[in-house]
Amino acid sequence: MSTALGVDWASGCWVVVAVDDDGTTITTEPAMLNVLYEYDDAEPILVDIPIGLPETPGRACDEAAAARLGERHGSVFAVPCRAAVDADDYEAAREANGGSLGSQSWGLVPRIREVDRVLDACDAAARVYESHPEVCYATFAERIGHGPLGSKRDDDGLDARLSVLEAVDPSVGAAVRSFVDDRRDGAAWHRRIRAGRLDDVLDAAVLAVTARRGSFGVLPEGRESSDDQVIVYPG
Repeated sequence: MSTALGVDWASGCWVVVAVDDDGTTITTEPAMLNVLYEYDDAEPILVDIPIGLPETPGRACDEAAAARLGERHGSVFAVPCRAAVDADDYEAAREANGGSLGSQSWGLVPRIREVDRVLDACDAAARVYESHPEVCYATFAERIGHGPLGSKRDDDGLDARLSVLEAVDPSVGAAVRSFVDDRRDGAAWHRRIRAGRLDDVLDAAVLAVTARRGSFGVLPEGRESSDDQVIVYPG
């Protein structure tokens, strides 16, 4: 089995969860180029970052993801248009984006730009897919009959997501729980992953579990996973 990869930005580094026949590895990389270089044989790679930028604000895949999440729709943020991502400063980006650009969207612009440039330069788009951790968790939770997951910012939310991981992929779930439990109390950093970023570890983990399954559903429904501007989730 090739390596399945889940990748999530964690305010200073990319958290990477890699799953293969040898087990589960949790680590970080400073840049997406490093991810593609270190895991040059990994496929598929699921990333929680927009891939495929609209020419005008608004993407159908984000609207579909928000609708699928219902009360937790707020975890889906508005993706800036390409001109906004390419802008030199916030004011120019906001103007290019129709006069509106939220702080979360603006804060992720460097990472959106990074992934966009790297995928183009490395010709890696065929093995890298955009996904959304909360859509993946919600899909898995529904299938196993798990109740609402709540906020991932507190221990109850982390434990709920760990339970889902353990149910759908016991080996990955056990590895992630061990990692998270070791660092809940503000333990020393391990490859730059600290207690305050454990939700990013869980996000990368569910993307890796989704990638490992190999078949995807696609948002919006009816699109192909090879299309521009789609979000994949567990098939």
